[in-house]
This record gives sequence, structure tokens and C-alpha cells, in this order.
Amino acid sequence: MLVFSLISLALSPLQSGPVAYTAQVYQAPVVRPFEPPSNFGRVTEEGDGGGDTRIRVIPAPVTVEAYRRSYEHAPSRADNAYDAGVENAERTMDARMGPLDGRWRLKDEAGRELMTLSLMDQGETKPLEGAYRTTDAQAEVGPLTAAERSAAALVLDLDDGRLSLSPSGEGWTGTLTEGGRERAVTLVR
Repeated sequence: MLVFSLISLALSPLQSGPVAYTAQVYQAPVVRPFEPPSNFGRVTEEGDGGGDTRIRVIPAPVTVEAYRRSYEHAPSRADNAYDAGVENAERTMDARMGPLDGRWRLKDEAGRELMTLSLMDQGETKPLEGAYRTTDAQAEVGPLTAAERSAAALVLDLDDGRLSLSPSGEGWTGTLTEGGRERAVTLVR
């Protein structure tokens, strides 16, 4: 192909003048491209208007009386809708949870706190889940390894112990068995 092109060039007659170029070089488009307005870059954004844009040094604590307007902007419809959605989701989730759901404190007979329990109760049809943290110097943390419950009893197995509880007026009362040693305990909110 290259050889054919070179031969045709060699055999073509010499041109005596420039080749007339008939195509237009540039024509403005029918739809103009984006052109910023004359005040582009000088428009104050909403919420940023007025005042000095530099941060002043705060020489002393600011008192409440120093404010002339509200502390925050009024919430928009989108803010209100978001807040309502979060509150509705929380109420729906709380309605699904059982009576044991939440944080509990385990106390001994003298009222000293032995541990805190965080339980997740999704109703009687689902297993009770949770974790504990001791309040002594070791501050051991661990999951509940097993949980059995009925209307009259609650048994929670810890890593190295067992809680056997029954409902009482102030929460749950029973025994904590650790290392073969039993002691009376109360589980309260």
C-alpha cells in the first residue's frame, strides 16, 4: 500500500498554486455554551451573608446575653422530616423489644454493684443475647454464653459463672454462682 502511494505521488502532475480550501474554519454553535453571569463569584451564599468573614480572637468567655439572634437556624422541612423518621424508627424498634431489653446492674446483698449487663431482648420467640462487664479492678468483659427464660425464672450463663434469677418487686433476685461459690444478688435497671 505504501509503495502504491509513493508511485502515485511521483506520477501526479505538479500543482501550480495553493489548493483552495472551501470548508469553514469556525462557526458559532446554535446553542451557546454556559457563560457565567456578570456577578459570578460575587454572590453571597445563603446563610453566609453579612458580617466579617474573618474569625476574631475570643478574649473572654462569651455570655448568653452577648447573642443578638437565635443560636441556630430554624430547622427546615427536611430536618424536621429526618428527625421524625429517626424518632419513628426508635419507637418502632422499642415496641418490638421485650421487657429485659436494655442495661441492667447486678448488686450484691450490701448494694454494691458487681457488674453491668447489657441485654438484647427481641421478644420471647427469639433468644436473649447480651454481654456483661464486671465493676471490680479487672473489669472483665464477656458475652452471655447461654440464656434460658420463663415467666418464673431467668438463667444467664457467663464465661465463669451462672446467674439464676426470679422476678421480684424491684427487678430480679437470685444467686450468682462463680467458682463454686454462691451469693445472693439483685438485678435492677
